[in-house]
Amino acid sequence: MVNVKPQAAEQAAEPYLALRSSLDGPTPAARVLGAVILTTAIATLPRIDQRVAIGLLACVVAATLAGRPNLKRLSLRLSIALVVIGMLILPFLLSGQGERAVHLSLRALGAATVALAFTSDLLGAELARALGALRAPTALVEVLEGLALQLDSLKTTCVRLLLARRLRGARGPLGAASILPELLVRSAERAERVDLARRLRGYHYVRPKRSFARHDSWALSIAFASAALLHALARL
Repeated sequence: MVNVKPQAAEQAAEPYLALRSSLDGPTPAARVLGAVILTTAIATLPRIDQRVAIGLLACVVAATLAGRPNLKRLSLRLSIALVVIGMLILPFLLSGQGERAVHLSLRALGAATVALAFTSDLLGAELARALGALRAPTALVEVLEGLALQLDSLKTTCVRLLLARRLRGARGPLGAASILPELLVRSAERAERVDLARRLRGYHYVRPKRSFARHDSWALSIAFASAALLHALARL
């Protein structure tokens, strides 16, 4: 069996990742940076009125055109975001602060939509590489890489634990929730083993040589222009 070091595997995968990015739209680093630019712009808006709400809608359309996400995946994740936003604004509605609830929901929904439009198609490994290209802390990048590698294993372990509990007669949501401590312990043990194996094979994190590609310029231009337009509308 041929032993291939992780660095060599990553270098060999770079042409494929570059081709995939050029076909699918902006590179992962450009997607993450575009999402950060627009969500920061929305979060720092001084006020939200009718003009700004129209500007938010235009930003959502622009982000969708720039990110070119899978619409089915985007709608699924956006529905989850809508549920979370609804739960967050419910106390304001119950206390009679309807106008504040509308403003908060517009701000949160706009930020969530543009962020998902840019990043909903990213895999865990691509997100980690994008953060590394944007000079995020090495520890954070390595944690995300490890999490991406463990997701499939965690899903399999969770299914096995749930099946074992059902075979033993456990029922209801409390029985399902009780597996979380064991799942966390097993995932931590596996993460330690994977980290030790990688270090024994000589692995150390190397930041990508290239952060962006030429075809990222139009997507980032759209993000910067949309952010500037939003703040210009809010100050009229």
